[in-house]
Amino acid sequence: MISRRPKQARSAAVAPQVALIHGRNAVLEAARAGRVVRVFQASGLGHDPRLEELGRLARIEVVAPDRLDAIAPGVHQGVAAELKPRRRWTLNELLATGPTLLVALDSIMDPQNLGAILRSAEVAGADGAILPEHRSAPLSPAAVKASSGASELLRIAHVSGMPSAIAEVKRSDIWCIALDPRGEALAWEFDLTQRVCLVVGSEGEGVHRLVRERCDARVRLPVKGHIASFNASAAAAALLYEVMRQRSRAT
Repeated sequence: MISRRPKQARSAAVAPQVALIHGRNAVLEAARAGRVVRVFQASGLGHDPRLEELGRLARIEVVAPDRLDAIAPGVHQGVAAELKPRRRWTLNELLATGPTLLVALDSIMDPQNLGAILRSAEVAGADGAILPEHRSAPLSPAAVKASSGASELLRIAHVSGMPSAIAEVKRSDIWCIALDPRGEALAWEFDLTQRVCLVVGSEGEGVHRLVRERCDARVRLPVKGHIASFNASAAAAALLYEVMRQRSRAT
């Protein structure tokens, strides 16, 4: 039910501990996933099919633009949402779903990179993502917005230690492949039609040594310019696209 009465602008108060996201795509995907409690929408927005669908999926409170600025600082695109608690997947629960493609993110500290990688993973058909509880950017509003809502669609398991998580994934007969500029094979030389978990590290340090040593193989993306490597999210997108390419050819 949509309510557009101006007096509701006064009722827009958010408890300090409530999870909020912003951005039209991110909020819409969260609403599609059934995670939205209510939506705060700035008054005076123009026509947008996304807003119309959002109005069918969630309860909307129209607020003054400056009020929305206070609720959701940053580039919110006129929309913010209060969310239900996110389901916390354990690694065992994630592996029990029978995944054929996972991504494990080792020390991705930048929320924009985190969100972009999750977006690429969802677009490529990944069944879930594995994130460390420490040394990782949180799933903040900035990360959710950068993912364009993909973080609301993916199963995400948080683990206490990535090396032990990689070992557990391997016990489920899933190949763990580290993306490494010094990898022994080019990405397209490895058979990615198998069940795989792609392990992506930070731009500075890459995949940590203990994690790298637990992986079954290391693959690299060749470069021809003067810069030594791709941005972490760009490299992850390229590798995920290679998975899609190989699997589409196999079918």
